Amino acid sequence: MSEEKSDETFWKGMAKKHWVFFLILGLLVVGLIIGFFTILLTYVANSDLGGYGTWNLGQFSVGTGIAWFLLLILWELLIGFLPFIGVCCLFVAIYWFVVVSEEDKVAFKAREKKEKKKKHRQKEGGGITFLFTIAFLIVVFVEGHWLTPVGNLPYSYWIQAWLTGFIWVCIVAGIPILILAILYLVYKSKKSK
Repeated sequence: MSEEKSDETFWKGMAKKHWVFFLILGLLVVGLIIGFFTILLTYVANSDLGGYGTWNLGQFSVGTGIAWFLLLILWELLIGFLPFIGVCCLFVAIYWFVVVSEEDKVAFKAREKKEKKKKHRQKEGGGITFLFTIAFLIVVFVEGHWLTPVGNLPYSYWIQAWLTGFIWVCIVAGIPILILAILYLVYKSKKSK
Protein backbone atom coordinates (compact mmCIF):
# COMPACT_ATOMS: atom_id res chain seq x y z
CA MET A 1 0.00 0.00 0.00
CA SER A 2 2.77 2.45 0.92
CA GLU A 3 4.61 1.46 -2.25
CA GLU A 4 1.56 2.38 -4.36
CA LYS A 5 1.30 5.68 -2.50
CA SER A 6 5.01 6.29 -3.11
CA ASP A 7 4.53 5.64 -6.84
CA GLU A 8 1.55 7.98 -6.91
CA THR A 9 3.38 10.81 -5.15
CA PHE A 10 6.45 10.30 -7.34
CA TRP A 11 4.48 10.57 -10.57
CA LYS A 12 2.37 13.49 -9.29
CA GLY A 13 5.56 15.34 -8.41
CA MET A 14 7.08 14.65 -11.80
CA ALA A 15 3.86 15.68 -13.57
CA LYS A 16 3.86 19.02 -11.73
CA LYS A 17 7.54 19.57 -12.40
CA HIS A 18 7.43 18.59 -16.10
CA TRP A 19 3.90 19.66 -17.02
CA VAL A 20 5.04 21.08 -20.38
CA PHE A 21 6.37 17.65 -21.39
CA PHE A 22 3.07 15.94 -20.62
CA LEU A 23 1.09 18.74 -22.31
CA ILE A 24 3.09 18.39 -25.53
CA LEU A 25 2.78 14.59 -25.45
CA GLY A 26 -0.97 14.98 -24.97
CA LEU A 27 -1.14 17.33 -27.96
CA LEU A 28 0.83 14.82 -30.04
CA VAL A 29 -1.66 12.08 -29.10
CA VAL A 30 -4.59 14.35 -30.04
CA GLY A 31 -2.85 15.02 -33.37
CA LEU A 32 -2.43 11.27 -33.88
CA ILE A 33 -6.14 10.64 -33.27
CA ILE A 34 -7.15 13.43 -35.66
CA GLY A 35 -4.67 12.05 -38.21
CA PHE A 36 -6.11 8.53 -37.88
CA PHE A 37 -9.62 9.77 -38.60
CA THR A 38 -8.40 11.91 -41.51
CA ILE A 39 -6.53 8.96 -43.03
CA LEU A 40 -9.60 6.73 -42.55
CA LEU A 41 -11.95 9.17 -44.29
CA THR A 42 -9.46 9.78 -47.11
CA TYR A 43 -8.93 6.05 -47.60
CA VAL A 44 -12.67 5.32 -47.69
CA ALA A 45 -13.21 8.00 -50.33
CA ASN A 46 -10.24 6.93 -52.48
CA SER A 47 -10.08 3.15 -52.03
CA ASP A 48 -10.38 1.18 -55.23
CA LEU A 49 -11.44 -1.91 -53.25
CA GLY A 50 -14.50 -0.23 -51.78
CA GLY A 51 -15.69 1.31 -55.01
CA TYR A 52 -14.40 4.71 -53.85
CA GLY A 53 -16.78 4.67 -50.92
CA THR A 54 -19.87 3.59 -52.87
CA TRP A 55 -20.06 -0.13 -51.97
CA ASN A 56 -22.46 -1.32 -49.31
CA LEU A 57 -21.46 -4.09 -46.91
CA GLY A 58 -23.22 -6.73 -49.00
CA GLN A 59 -20.86 -6.10 -51.91
CA PHE A 60 -17.76 -6.99 -49.91
CA SER A 61 -16.56 -10.58 -49.90
CA VAL A 62 -14.43 -12.02 -47.12
CA GLY A 63 -11.35 -11.64 -49.31
CA THR A 64 -12.02 -8.04 -50.33
CA GLY A 65 -13.01 -7.15 -46.76
CA ILE A 66 -9.75 -8.50 -45.37
CA ALA A 67 -7.73 -6.83 -48.15
CA TRP A 68 -9.54 -3.53 -47.48
CA PHE A 69 -8.73 -3.68 -43.76
CA LEU A 70 -5.11 -4.71 -44.36
CA LEU A 71 -4.57 -1.79 -46.73
CA LEU A 72 -6.24 0.57 -44.25
CA ILE A 73 -3.94 -0.64 -41.47
CA LEU A 74 -0.93 -0.26 -43.77
CA TRP A 75 -1.83 3.35 -44.62
CA GLU A 76 -2.56 4.15 -40.96
CA LEU A 77 0.86 2.78 -40.01
CA LEU A 78 2.79 4.46 -42.81
CA ILE A 79 1.15 7.88 -42.76
CA GLY A 80 -0.02 8.13 -39.14
CA PHE A 81 1.69 5.89 -36.61
CA LEU A 82 5.31 5.75 -37.80
CA PRO A 83 5.70 9.55 -38.08
CA PHE A 84 4.04 9.87 -34.65
CA ILE A 85 6.54 7.43 -33.11
CA GLY A 86 9.43 9.27 -34.77
CA VAL A 87 8.29 12.68 -33.53
CA CYS A 88 7.65 11.32 -30.01
CA CYS A 89 11.08 9.68 -29.85
CA LEU A 90 12.76 12.86 -31.05
CA PHE A 91 10.81 14.97 -28.56
CA VAL A 92 11.53 12.63 -25.62
CA ALA A 93 15.24 12.45 -26.52
CA ILE A 94 15.57 16.23 -26.76
CA TYR A 95 13.63 16.70 -23.53
CA TRP A 96 15.65 14.04 -21.70
CA PHE A 97 19.08 15.28 -22.77
CA VAL A 98 18.40 19.04 -22.70
CA VAL A 99 15.68 19.82 -20.15
CA VAL A 100 15.60 17.10 -17.47
CA SER A 101 17.96 17.79 -14.56
CA GLU A 102 20.53 15.26 -13.35
CA GLU A 103 18.67 14.66 -10.07
CA ASP A 104 15.47 13.81 -11.97
CA LYS A 105 17.42 11.45 -14.24
CA VAL A 106 18.84 9.70 -11.16
CA ALA A 107 15.34 9.45 -9.64
CA PHE A 108 13.92 7.94 -12.85
CA LYS A 109 16.79 5.45 -13.14
CA ALA A 110 16.45 4.41 -9.48
CA ARG A 111 12.70 3.93 -9.96
CA GLU A 112 13.37 1.85 -13.10
CA LYS A 113 15.84 -0.44 -11.28
CA LYS A 114 13.38 -0.86 -8.43
CA GLU A 115 10.55 -1.80 -10.82
CA LYS A 116 12.74 -4.31 -12.69
CA LYS A 117 13.13 -6.25 -9.45
CA LYS A 118 9.36 -6.52 -9.00
CA LYS A 119 7.70 -9.53 -10.54
CA HIS A 120 4.73 -8.65 -12.65
CA ARG A 121 2.07 -11.26 -13.22
CA GLN A 122 0.20 -10.62 -16.38
CA LYS A 123 -3.01 -12.24 -17.40
CA GLU A 124 -2.68 -13.22 -21.00
CA GLY A 125 -5.33 -14.36 -23.40
CA GLY A 126 -4.75 -17.75 -24.91
CA GLY A 127 -5.43 -16.64 -28.47
CA ILE A 128 -8.22 -19.17 -28.88
CA THR A 129 -10.51 -16.57 -30.47
CA PHE A 130 -7.84 -15.85 -33.06
CA LEU A 131 -7.56 -19.59 -33.75
CA PHE A 132 -11.34 -19.88 -34.23
CA THR A 133 -11.29 -16.90 -36.61
CA ILE A 134 -8.49 -18.42 -38.70
CA ALA A 135 -10.41 -21.72 -38.85
CA PHE A 136 -13.56 -19.84 -39.96
CA LEU A 137 -11.62 -18.08 -42.73
CA ILE A 138 -10.13 -21.39 -43.88
CA VAL A 139 -13.62 -22.95 -44.04
CA VAL A 140 -14.93 -20.02 -46.11
CA PHE A 141 -11.91 -20.27 -48.44
CA VAL A 142 -12.14 -24.06 -48.87
CA GLU A 143 -15.87 -23.89 -49.62
CA GLY A 144 -15.17 -21.39 -52.41
CA HIS A 145 -16.94 -18.37 -50.91
CA TRP A 146 -13.84 -16.24 -50.42
CA LEU A 147 -14.78 -13.72 -53.10
CA THR A 148 -18.56 -14.15 -52.88
CA PRO A 149 -20.23 -10.92 -51.72
CA VAL A 150 -21.39 -11.25 -48.12
CA GLY A 151 -24.92 -10.18 -49.06
CA ASN A 152 -25.33 -13.03 -51.57
CA LEU A 153 -25.26 -15.72 -48.88
CA PRO A 154 -27.81 -16.15 -46.08
CA TYR A 155 -26.66 -15.36 -42.58
CA SER A 156 -27.20 -19.01 -41.65
CA TYR A 157 -24.24 -19.89 -43.91
CA TRP A 158 -21.92 -17.63 -41.91
CA ILE A 159 -23.09 -19.19 -38.64
CA GLN A 160 -22.61 -22.70 -40.03
CA ALA A 161 -19.15 -21.80 -41.36
CA TRP A 162 -18.12 -20.47 -37.96
CA LEU A 163 -19.46 -23.58 -36.22
CA THR A 164 -17.62 -25.80 -38.71
CA GLY A 165 -14.38 -23.95 -37.96
CA PHE A 166 -15.08 -24.20 -34.22
CA ILE A 167 -15.67 -27.98 -34.48
CA TRP A 168 -12.48 -28.49 -36.50
CA VAL A 169 -10.43 -26.56 -33.93
CA CYS A 170 -11.98 -28.65 -31.16
CA ILE A 171 -11.17 -31.87 -33.04
CA VAL A 172 -7.62 -30.89 -34.00
CA ALA A 173 -6.74 -29.52 -30.56
CA GLY A 174 -8.99 -31.79 -28.51
CA ILE A 175 -7.67 -35.17 -29.65
CA PRO A 176 -4.04 -34.47 -28.60
CA ILE A 177 -5.25 -32.93 -25.33
CA LEU A 178 -7.41 -35.99 -24.65
CA ILE A 179 -4.51 -38.36 -25.42
CA LEU A 180 -2.17 -36.38 -23.14
CA ALA A 181 -4.79 -36.35 -20.37
CA ILE A 182 -5.24 -40.14 -20.62
CA LEU A 183 -1.46 -40.70 -20.59
CA TYR A 184 -1.14 -38.39 -17.58
CA LEU A 185 -3.88 -40.24 -15.68
CA VAL A 186 -2.32 -43.63 -16.51
CA TYR A 187 1.10 -42.36 -15.39
CA LYS A 188 -0.35 -40.97 -12.15
CA SER A 189 -2.24 -44.19 -11.41
CA LYS A 190 0.90 -46.32 -11.97
CA LYS A 191 2.96 -43.96 -9.85
CA SER A 192 0.49 -44.09 -6.94
CA LYS A 193 0.58 -47.95 -6.90
